[in-house]
Amino acid sequence: MKKIILYIVAVLFVGGLTSCADLEDVQPLNSIPADQAINNQASAEAALNGVYSAMQDADLFFDGYLALAQFFTDEANATGTFPTRLEFGNLNVFPSNTTMAVSFTELYIVINNANNVIELVPLVEDANFTQEERNSVVAEAKFIRAHSYLHLTSLWKDVPLILSPTRDVGEALNVAASSQDAIYAQISSDLTEAAANLTAETSISRASKQSANALLARLALYQGNWAEAKAKAAEVLGADFDLSAVPFLEDQIFSLNFTSTDGNNLAFYYGPSDFGGRYSIGPTATLINSFEEGDARFAATLDTSSASVPFGLKYPSFAAANAGTATDPVYFIRHAEMVLISAEAEAEMGNFEGASACINQVRTRAGLAPITLDANNFVDAILQERFVEFAFEGSQRLVDLRRKGKAEAVLGGIGYDACDAVWPLPQRDVDRNLSLSQNNCCNC
Repeated sequence: MKKIILYIVAVLFVGGLTSCADLEDVQPLNSIPADQAINNQASAEAALNGVYSAMQDADLFFDGYLALAQFFTDEANATGTFPTRLEFGNLNVFPSNTTMAVSFTELYIVINNANNVIELVPLVEDANFTQEERNSVVAEAKFIRAHSYLHLTSLWKDVPLILSPTRDVGEALNVAASSQDAIYAQISSDLTEAAANLTAETSISRASKQSANALLARLALYQGNWAEAKAKAAEVLGADFDLSAVPFLEDQIFSLNFTSTDGNNLAFYYGPSDFGGRYSIGPTATLINSFEEGDARFAATLDTSSASVPFGLKYPSFAAANAGTATDPVYFIRHAEMVLISAEAEAEMGNFEGASACINQVRTRAGLAPITLDANNFVDAILQERFVEFAFEGSQRLVDLRRKGKAEAVLGGIGYDACDAVWPLPQRDVDRNLSLSQNNCCNC
């Protein structure tokens, strides 16, 4: 998707719309007038494409969605030379970290683009733009806003909750952080409305009823609402779903997809120099050794023999010539997650027979023997299964260890302690937002 800038946001820059002959009369503008941006069905759909396009920002899809959280655990090593990424690899992140600040800002750019669509599409005067179509466009934007806020609050916890477009300078930019509970409530509201109004039942590359319900299942899991997590996961999977019938990594529910014209450089960063890669992120020995003998996922996740270093295989379009044009997707939600959410919810509610049946769907597909979950082993067993199943796919490992109260015990050997339970807010955001206070965290 070609990038479409909906608004020139004042916090980034100001500009003017004028001809060369009128330069002396230019006055700074804080925004493009709304009625010039979304005024019919075509521009509404173009604006929505712009929201998806913002998710493809190069600084966001690698650092924001993937690498920073992976560096911060026993999943990945920061094998590059960027000092700001090494701070995450050393579990010693400072508020001044610019890589973190850019990812944080890019998530809010996605949110701001979504807010514009949510506010303006209902106001469009176009007789050919049906109410169902309008509702679906708004629902897609709400899904993306919810997805962005879930990522933000999972890593930074309390963050500003902004639900209307940012167009002006001044006091409007001073927004205090909302509690994680308030953010969760808004995410739930957005996803519930999205599930009700999206016209697409399923779609890997766009928001759909299925992906909205899947994200609701994840939200419920994070909140410890086991009955809701089980119900939503079941709604996504259906009564007859069989994970073993769907090959590993082909069980996508929602992914960030790319074409060769709007491609990515994930393989360049994950790939070794032997294949033209930069190798900024590499697997830890812990991850490599976490796969059981005979686990079919190993060969689709890691390569420990073809190059001078072990490397991840989730993004396999290697060679420097492909940098910026590779089409490897970022796996946001897969059916395996719904099955493991079901396993965890069942176990937390005491149904270990049902929990065992669920986790063994995942293990059977991986070619592993079944296991029996009980009150003493289910937490560690499910964490282990999630670790190897979703390696290099996102921030699951960090979020999982934090939410289960296991982060200090598991990651203490690499320096994780109580003050690492939340990342610092970017200092530049704290400095320019008079209503924002710094998190209580390491180095804050």
